[in-house]
Amino acid sequence: MEGDSNSDDTSSTMLNMYTTLADLSMQESLGKASAMSKATPALWDALPQELEDKVLANLRLQELYRTRAVCKSFRQAIHRHTFRHARRQFLMSSSICSSSSSIPSHVHEGSFSPIVLFVNPLGIWEWSGYHLELQKWIKLPTLSCLPAPDRRVLKNFFVAGCDGLLCINIANPFERSVEKLIVCNPLTQSSLELPPLNYRRHPVLLHVLVDHANNSFMILVAGSSSMGSEHLCRKTEVYDSLTSSWEVVADLPGPDFGLNEYQVGVHLNGIIYCIVLTNQAEDEADDDDAAPIQCCKGLLAYSLKDKTWSSNSSYILPRLSSDATFATTQLLECNGSIYVFSEQELYGSHVHFCIAKFDGSDWTVVVNEKRKGYSRGLLVYPEYVCLAHGEGKLCIFNAVEHTMVVYDINSNTKESLTPLPVEHSAGMSKVHTLNPLPFVFRPSFDTAI
Repeated sequence: MEGDSNSDDTSSTMLNMYTTLADLSMQESLGKASAMSKATPALWDALPQELEDKVLANLRLQELYRTRAVCKSFRQAIHRHTFRHARRQFLMSSSICSSSSSIPSHVHEGSFSPIVLFVNPLGIWEWSGYHLELQKWIKLPTLSCLPAPDRRVLKNFFVAGCDGLLCINIANPFERSVEKLIVCNPLTQSSLELPPLNYRRHPVLLHVLVDHANNSFMILVAGSSSMGSEHLCRKTEVYDSLTSSWEVVADLPGPDFGLNEYQVGVHLNGIIYCIVLTNQAEDEADDDDAAPIQCCKGLLAYSLKDKTWSSNSSYILPRLSSDATFATTQLLECNGSIYVFSEQELYGSHVHFCIAKFDGSDWTVVVNEKRKGYSRGLLVYPEYVCLAHGEGKLCIFNAVEHTMVVYDINSNTKESLTPLPVEHSAGMSKVHTLNPLPFVFRPSFDTAI
């Protein structure tokens, strides 16, 4: 009976402390936590570390990062390995945020798509994301681990991400400067500025891969965005966190500046795909004897195992008509399939959204819809981005107006979802990145830098 009594006391203590922290996180969000936070450490310090971890691990994500802002004791606790273990156990038993990997040591806090970046008046990065499982917009933890951005170039940042990590080139590609690549985990607030590239430049392709089995990550960069850098436009380099160094691998094939659109590419089965200009003529892409007539857009593949690019692309991107021209193009992955989203200008005036699915050898158009509003696509800063939005669903998101329409590819239906709440962006400066976050992001305390 005495054991049962101790268990009841422990459960009661955890419940009281959980309620206190949840209350405190709400007060913190309202800017009223100062008096309460002074009294909390004494109560907190009375708990064994194991109970501290369990109490924190059971908080909702928003409560968790609000609580972290209250005092140093809470921040230190959330950075402990034992907390991450307790959080992992909690999430693995949750029906909302399940593991995205077959490796049980990695779990995430949910899937967010789309994601919007801002800079607040203090120069701190902030962001909001649409939680696919909860089906609502959520303000995510401030990215205080990143240096304050130059407000003059809020449209020039290049962002990639994967399984809890973000990689951002915070240098200005339109000035005669070199890259400045930073990797960060928004939940642990840890960050790392990567060493200089062997060939200093502003890359056009930026891709992040996380290896949970080896507790490591890899960054692939390729191409160059600067005119007059023809000697750099084919360069490809790979950063491995296990060696903390860049390796120069095979050059890009095709014409100079064939990789000329900012993109993060798509990873599928050990291959990274990207969109390039190819010397192949569209009508003669499959004719080995045909002489090149004009450049058109196609897929290029990089093998992670062989560290080489395919010799050239024959998977020419589909056009809606013979006179259609591409305004923007973007690759994405959804449920193990590759899609290409494009804005195509028809007859010199109308712009259509086009989404096509790649079956490994050819394309099938699954969405063809006339775009509303402006008649021409934005050629420099993409206004629209397409993202995976759940099983068999794709979302076209307006990165300027923050509205979104979801297309169910299987049922051939669509619906408009709640746009980003105005209060999420009040007083903020918008960040229109060179490549508006075209990936589903899954924050995780487990992903280490």
